[in-house]
Amino acid sequence: MTDHILVGPCGDYCGGCGQYNGFVKQTAMLMREFSDLYGFVIRSKGVFDFEEFVKGLEWFIKMERCPGCHGGGGPSWCDVKRCCPEKGLRLCFECEEFPCKKIERVADPDTEDRFRRFKEIGFERWVSKQTRKAEEGYEIHLQKVVSLKPLYMRGIEDT
Repeated sequence: MTDHILVGPCGDYCGGCGQYNGFVKQTAMLMREFSDLYGFVIRSKGVFDFEEFVKGLEWFIKMERCPGCHGGGGPSWCDVKRCCPEKGLRLCFECEEFPCKKIERVADPDTEDRFRRFKEIGFERWVSKQTRKAEEGYEIHLQKVVSLKPLYMRGIEDT
């Protein structure tokens, strides 16, 4: 049986979340290093407040890693994380009322697609696929594989 601790009640897979897996923190740390290395303090004069920018990066670096909904994390206002346990469900995809108003507030644009796939292949295989996607670098909220590989090396000239 699959350990479902990384599956949020809303159907998000925590292993693919940048706040859970540390990608947000890692990105801020890297940007902090770049800001010192490239002398952005000088280059940003008159453009933006560099000290406030660094303060923001430091906030992300110090921010606690989200422990996931099953670990007491996730949005405190989330009705879904209260509803599923009350109904004895692992996630809202198992609910006969899905989709409902409660999920609308926390749903990602691909929640419906994940729900359809969940219904097609079942819980165990669905979690297994979510795990594999996360291992490949898929960030569930961005809905894409996140890589620090330079854009020109990925065939993308400018975004």
